[in-house]
Amino acid sequence: MKARIEDGNSSTVALQNGLELVRRLSDEGPMTSEELAQSLSLRSDTTAKLLKTLEMHGFVEPARFAKRFQPGRMAGTLSEKFLGDTPVTDIVRPVLQALADQHDGIGTLVVADRDEALLLVTCSGPTRQNAHECHVGSTYPLPFTAGGHALLFTMHNAADEPIAERGYNEVETRALEESFAFFCASGCFRTPLPECDLLLLGAPLHLSNAVLALELAVPTGSSASQDTTAAVKDLLAAVELIQRKCSTLGVRYLEDS
Repeated sequence: MKARIEDGNSSTVALQNGLELVRRLSDEGPMTSEELAQSLSLRSDTTAKLLKTLEMHGFVEPARFAKRFQPGRMAGTLSEKFLGDTPVTDIVRPVLQALADQHDGIGTLVVADRDEALLLVTCSGPTRQNAHECHVGSTYPLPFTAGGHALLFTMHNAADEPIAERGYNEVETRALEESFAFFCASGCFRTPLPECDLLLLGAPLHLSNAVLALELAVPTGSSASQDTTAAVKDLLAAVELIQRKCSTLGVRYLEDS
């Protein structure tokens, strides 16, 4: 933990404390003003003023629950630049392509963009080139996909507030509850897409400067293999491999921070 910065002129100190505040939200997820003040050893009124200024400029924004704050759109832009300046996408792409080929599915790397999942990398298996259309830059509401579920439960601790009290409609709430129950049993989130004959599996991928998730869409039609267990195992192995490679190259993820 970094102690409060006390040297230098007031504007420099405010800037440094503000940057540290945004970094802490990126590393540890949504926090209240009091939690941030305690974490950064700042006065409560100082933290409140910093949050107000940062929110005004888009670097933080109110989270959905419990009077918490999370990184805002401007911080998300910085995270995208972080991703572009690191080997993360280069590491992910071959691993994701191998996963998509193995299960004849569609693999994607997604990052949270407000209430949506933004696709950063997409790889298709041999016969899936035209199925379940998705491309880099596409966005989907977080409650609609397994990767979105992984992002939601990474950004918002499931123990903080019951899913039923999070403001989702009945269909979204039921899907999230079922997906989270599957995660507790397997380590992956799941969302069926019966209209596309696909099952979406998602798992969180933690980096120090961004919340990411891997998603694998596997076919579920009559001619498809129904071995979901193998797909879950291979998706989790892909996450572990990517995190290990990122660690080797100096790209930290949350467990190491």
